[in-house]
Amino acid sequence: MPRLAGVHLLGLILAAVAIFFVGFIWYGLLFTEPWMNANGLFFADEAKTTMQWLTASGIETVSADAGPDPKVLGLGFVLSLVLAFGLGWHMKQKGITKLTTAVLFALWLSLLIGVPLMAYDLVYAPGFHIAGFLVDASHTVVSFIAAAAVLSLFD
Repeated sequence: MPRLAGVHLLGLILAAVAIFFVGFIWYGLLFTEPWMNANGLFFADEAKTTMQWLTASGIETVSADAGPDPKVLGLGFVLSLVLAFGLGWHMKQKGITKLTTAVLFALWLSLLIGVPLMAYDLVYAPGFHIAGFLVDASHTVVSFIAAAAVLSLFD
């Protein structure tokens, strides 16, 4: 299989899928309500058929049945690819091929770089809620670990 800057392409794609899947589990199943509440998103009715959020233009309402915007999902997957490539490239530079070493590397990288970068919003954005940060930060840690674990299988 071809490589991009030493990163196995199949491993890269599968690591991006792992990141994307963790996001689905995190935001779509486990922590939907806390994350939505922390970010000012809420269901406008008991049946959960419409959602509302505050924008610069005022409150916007959309049908919850419409599902996520495919463009947003596509861009999210591109971000997952970039993140997976970055992890894979750094792992290659460090010669990390063992699963346990990859998991520890991803844990430290997420805690020392990923989570602190996300904390800027917690510190500087008005109204940023700690619950939203905790959901996002834990997602980052688990995503880094999942991607690094997948990448470690492809060398």
